[in-house]
Amino acid sequence: MIRRHVNKSISQLLKKINIMNTKILNVSLNRKVENLSYPIIIGDNILSSSGEILKEFIYKKNVIVIYDSFFSVKTSPNNEFEEFVQSINKLTTTLNFIDIPGGDQTKNINQLNEIIEKVLTNGIDRQNVIIAFGGGVIGDIAGFAASILLRGINYIQVPTTLLSQVDSSVGGKTGINSKIGKNLIGSFHQPQAVLADINILKTLPNREFRAGFAEVVKYGLIKDLEFFNWLNQEYDSIFIYDKIKLQKMITKSCEIKAEIIKNDEKEGGKRALLNLGHTFAHAIESFGNFDGRIIHGEAVSIGICLAFRLSNKLCFCSTDDTKKVINLFQKSKLPTSLHDIKKISISTSGMIQKFKLDKKNRQNELTFILNKRIGESFIKHNVSVNVLTQFLNEEI
Repeated sequence: MIRRHVNKSISQLLKKINIMNTKILNVSLNRKVENLSYPIIIGDNILSSSGEILKEFIYKKNVIVIYDSFFSVKTSPNNEFEEFVQSINKLTTTLNFIDIPGGDQTKNINQLNEIIEKVLTNGIDRQNVIIAFGGGVIGDIAGFAASILLRGINYIQVPTTLLSQVDSSVGGKTGINSKIGKNLIGSFHQPQAVLADINILKTLPNREFRAGFAEVVKYGLIKDLEFFNWLNQEYDSIFIYDKIKLQKMITKSCEIKAEIIKNDEKEGGKRALLNLGHTFAHAIESFGNFDGRIIHGEAVSIGICLAFRLSNKLCFCSTDDTKKVINLFQKSKLPTSLHDIKKISISTSGMIQKFKLDKKNRQNELTFILNKRIGESFIKHNVSVNVLTQFLNEEI
């Protein structure tokens, strides 16, 4: 295993610099030629110690930080981004910055080109390291830039949203959107490390935090009934930022994702289960032109509810389980139906066309992730267009 020593060395380092109550997970990927592992460090108020924690990856390196411009205009006296910068600045040879706006409209070819040109203008070699500091959009586009600059340079994920901490920062999916659909341009490029600070979640708007919760629920629905039941019991504490429960929730989500991708790095099989609800969600988002009327986690909430309703309609999943899922999202103040989208016009024929662009499809057969019960998702190939048309006509 390459970098297999990382967890032990980081664990020892955290004790040495007196950082307690921090979880370290290992993402281990079984490749045919080589195996790869990297750490996910999950803690509270650890950004001010980022330099020490990430020393192995950034010491005497030229580092480019690609960050959400939200942090450059933040006026809070405790600016987490500034703490992060001051901490890593002590260890790098040079430190350059590129700020870009968050939001899915940023994930486009023009913004990618602008990032690449700025990096190249500053000078680059294969020892450079990119750090993505922000939510899922920042991580996706910065990671994609890292994957194609000089045919691949190292990068580190510092996710700052709940959605990115539990999902998009882990697993190496990078990319941008096309005018045709979401995430159709991209690559698999694994980070060297993921550093998730629970404390920074308090900077999130409430809407963004709740949207991220949809991705958390997804993990319980895919393969862990016990986790789903725990979320159903503890969601109130989670939404008032109980740090112990937040850490448990983020850690468990990352554990489930790491286990799924271990033997399927590039989504040739079971990794597709992580897309529960996303075929519907990506179609819904594209109708909104990624302009903020509906954000990713909200679309995922609706998408998962639609996936359970479709599972129920096809007699795979019980009505009782379907109601339990919808009820948790409703209690979490997330949308659960296409009727909850007030300002976006969606058509059945348009949704079907969007489905045909989904990356899970094989030989023109529509593929969906459905459920037999809470905690047991499966891949359903060759879902009939007629069935989907009838289903959507009832839902829209």
